[in-house]
Amino acid sequence: MVVPALLESLRVWLPELVLSLGAMAAMLAAPTAVGAAAGRRAALATWAALLLAADALWQVQGLPSGAYFSGLITVDALGHLFRWLALGVIALVVLMVVSSSDVSRGWVGEYLGLLLCVGVGLMAMAQANHLLMAYLSIELVSLSSYALVALVRDARSSEAALKYLLFGALASGVMLFGMSLLYGMTGELSLPGLQGALRTLDASSAGALALALTLILAGLAFKISMVPFHMWTPDVYEGAPVPVAAMLSVGPKAAGLALLLRFAQALSPAWEALGPMLAVLTVLTMTLGNVVAVVQQNVKRLLAYSTIGQVGYLLIGLSVRTTVGLEAIFVYLVAYLFMNLGAFACVTAVCNESRDESLDAFRGLSRRAPALAALLTVFLLSLAGIPPLLGFLGKFLLFGSAIEASRVWLAVAGVVNSAIALYYYVNIIRQMYLLAPERAGVLQAAWPLRLAVGVCGLATVGLGLFPGSLLEWLRAVAAATRL
Repeated sequence: MVVPALLESLRVWLPELVLSLGAMAAMLAAPTAVGAAAGRRAALATWAALLLAADALWQVQGLPSGAYFSGLITVDALGHLFRWLALGVIALVVLMVVSSSDVSRGWVGEYLGLLLCVGVGLMAMAQANHLLMAYLSIELVSLSSYALVALVRDARSSEAALKYLLFGALASGVMLFGMSLLYGMTGELSLPGLQGALRTLDASSAGALALALTLILAGLAFKISMVPFHMWTPDVYEGAPVPVAAMLSVGPKAAGLALLLRFAQALSPAWEALGPMLAVLTVLTMTLGNVVAVVQQNVKRLLAYSTIGQVGYLLIGLSVRTTVGLEAIFVYLVAYLFMNLGAFACVTAVCNESRDESLDAFRGLSRRAPALAALLTVFLLSLAGIPPLLGFLGKFLLFGSAIEASRVWLAVAGVVNSAIALYYYVNIIRQMYLLAPERAGVLQAAWPLRLAVGVCGLATVGLGLFPGSLLEWLRAVAAATRL
């Protein structure tokens, strides 16, 4: 019985296995060639892995839901959704990496291999059904991310990577301590086992349980850049290559939210005691992110604080703990993937030419690259929540879920923060359309960047105008995911 069970688990895990083999192939491809040939071989191995992983994921969606690998992972609709999101993030970031001037051509294989490792970790986080698997998957994402930030080998990137490593190690230690407290109280490591064991705890364990859950929340809050665990975000984004900052802005945030949902499911009703604190942190997160973004002059720092604000919006759905809130989280995550990565792809194109990360680099962009400026405008307006773009639909559902749950103050906070965000997004649009360019000539973006921007733009506009199929799928996932 052991061998058939293992084979069935390997079958379910096939997308992650393919990505793992692709990571090794990308890293090994580079030393076998020199210069551009090394990058082409690594990119070929990466795209082959992504396409085969997507095909494998399409096939395994029809397999029965349940626990695999002796309960370490669970396969369900929630896991499938976040696996697709992880693949989408990595694929779009790969298009940026192969075109970015921030990435040395001699290190393309290492970048691509580490990105695929991040993809494996993100997918594992979304399926974690055990404290051990949750911790290992988080560390896989974290260690790969530290290396991606540090690969540039200049003073700014080294400083950013060191800060990221130190803050990350502290957050991991805090979370691990919380997990050890849970194990000490219950003797269980699996999430289903914890769910049953928590019901048998007596009142004397309430304080220790609250401490354990708070420490776990703190560790996960670091991964998603939730206030007050956001301090690393702007410095790391500024020091990292633009494609790496793009990956950090979406991938770990989505997987961290998936893991928060897993814990909220398994540790309920004890997790509900964190509700008031989580609601307050939700408002603080969106407010700090948007208010501080207003004064930023470096575009990567601006987008870092924007990311913190966007996480605050997403936490509204988690705070209300309803099916409508879950659906809103999923819709906004899909929207955030396309509009934020699209914005970062445009930033990559501008920074490739000017090597300037200030807002002044966007002056007169509409005259030098009209299509790029128009699409960046679309992404920024979608991030601000302007109809009929996909970002508006996500925010509408999030704020509506707060009103439905009688938390009107959360919706009001979201609307006010969206107005603040509109100011700094429109400021970039003003630079592109109303100010004279500092450089002459046409800005030519590499074709992989044009492809990434085009895909993101088509999704942001198309799914905003015709969201029916997307809403139907995500509504079904939300209905199958009970908090």
